[in-house]
Amino acid sequence: MKTPLPPSSAESWFRKHILWPDETLFWSGRPDIFRSLFFNFWFCPVGAFLTVLLIMFLWTTETVGDIRLPEAVFALGSLWLLLSPLRYGWRAYRTAYFVTDKRAIILRKGLFRVHETAFFADDITDFRLKRFDRARGDIRLRFSKAKAPNPYQEDKEKWAPGSSGSIISWSGSAPFLMYNDGFWGAEDITAAADALKKLTAKSRS
Repeated sequence: MKTPLPPSSAESWFRKHILWPDETLFWSGRPDIFRSLFFNFWFCPVGAFLTVLLIMFLWTTETVGDIRLPEAVFALGSLWLLLSPLRYGWRAYRTAYFVTDKRAIILRKGLFRVHETAFFADDITDFRLKRFDRARGDIRLRFSKAKAPNPYQEDKEKWAPGSSGSIISWSGSAPFLMYNDGFWGAEDITAAADALKKLTAKSRS
């Protein structure tokens, strides 16, 4: 018989501060840092391209004057895109996932407080699972129109299997995801999917 692992510090904090008295925890997990480095990875080459353009522009400029607002915004935006792997890796390090009989919850530890994102059973219309191995994988949540954090998640969105076995959208939307749109590289992904099935089944019964 497999000995259950002791609760993590994130799970202990969740049980103490977030879990309701009448709520049952089905599953808890953490994102994979290495997987998160590649989240929205197209940000990075775009940022690298813009950074090279900026460097070439500054290099060919004969006189360097005061930095203007458009140039500063362009430079900051380029760096923001270029450093996206590090940003998402750091975010994964400070993120935890939970599924209960009432909610799917994403907690992120900020500098001054813990940020909570909760989705109730009625908010989740579907989810898509992509396995990396037996233990880890991605779960992309599909939200109701009222709860969608971005326009690409609405119910009208069409889903189709990609050539690599992943799920892609063919509704014409950009390949953009928010980090809170799912569980990325989550551990014990089969248990996570089973927990989400239990949660969403309540809204359909």
